[in-house]
Amino acid sequence: MKIRKFGLAALAAVAAVTLAACSSQAPSGDSGGEQPAADEVIKLRVQSQASIAAEPLFIGMEEGFFEEEGLEIEIVDIPDAATAFSALQSNQLDLAFAPTISVLQASRQNMPLVMVAPSDGLNPDSAGLPVDEARNFTSSGVYVSKESGITDIAGLAGASIAVPELKSQPDGTITSVLHEAGIETDDIQWQNLGFVPAVAALKDGTLDAAFLVSPYTIEADQAGLKRVMNPSVEFFPPGSATTAWVGTQSWVDGNSEAVARFQRAIAKSAAWANENLTATQEHVIARADLTITPADMPKSYWPTEFKMDDLKTVDQKLVDIGFFDGPADLEKLVAPNAN
Repeated sequence: MKIRKFGLAALAAVAAVTLAACSSQAPSGDSGGEQPAADEVIKLRVQSQASIAAEPLFIGMEEGFFEEEGLEIEIVDIPDAATAFSALQSNQLDLAFAPTISVLQASRQNMPLVMVAPSDGLNPDSAGLPVDEARNFTSSGVYVSKESGITDIAGLAGASIAVPELKSQPDGTITSVLHEAGIETDDIQWQNLGFVPAVAALKDGTLDAAFLVSPYTIEADQAGLKRVMNPSVEFFPPGSATTAWVGTQSWVDGNSEAVARFQRAIAKSAAWANENLTATQEHVIARADLTITPADMPKSYWPTEFKMDDLKTVDQKLVDIGFFDGPADLEKLVAPNAN
């Protein structure tokens, strides 16, 4: 099943209706009652994306890690967190893929979400590297137009910067990095702009800077545009989770066996992906029908468990810049680890 990408407001409104029309059955996991027997197969409906960030899910299915744990996975293609969160709450999904900052933000909006397991994270080998080297560890970056005259992050003060969604992970991480560098951010002109028009605006000089992800970063490189920041590398602690597999509080509470099995299987998958990076890159290229090579891809990394101190650091950084009013109760947002 595939859901088309409409505007975010429309997506949130129609998610439950669209998913219900595609399937008359709710997820197989119970919201309570007796847990499945050890030899009973549990079926899970899991939302994912084409990104390499979610690749361990696909690797785990191919390598048999989920089957070993008695799980049968049905992947549902939903392209953004807003729709996925709506589908979770309407019981049309069991688990969804989401940026950790999106979950932290959703918790402030009283969405009862719990991070069950990490997906991708920041490669520890990226720590302390200059921009041109650190870019090899991330699929995203901030690019500037030639006409802007910007040569480093100091030039972003007062600039027009495009992000795919306002008040989300891109502008939050960029603002924090600038804040820590002592660079004024109040006069930045944030623009909500998709990646395709953002690249075009950078090329014709009608935009100062833009947050881009691969493969749009490749197009920007080919156009001779300069990358001045790797916001994820500079914002997240090395080794920390930047995305996660998420369920509702009620589903997690009522499906401890399914949660434990999924945590074990996805941890095996993450370990395999880390040990076989080139094979993992080749796998996502083939799966997503990409016209790139592993050399064009970042040196990705997938944590096998959450580090609470790192999550607290991320949350506090966003509090410090006024992105959030106060710290979250992270103990309620992360499911106990069964490994």
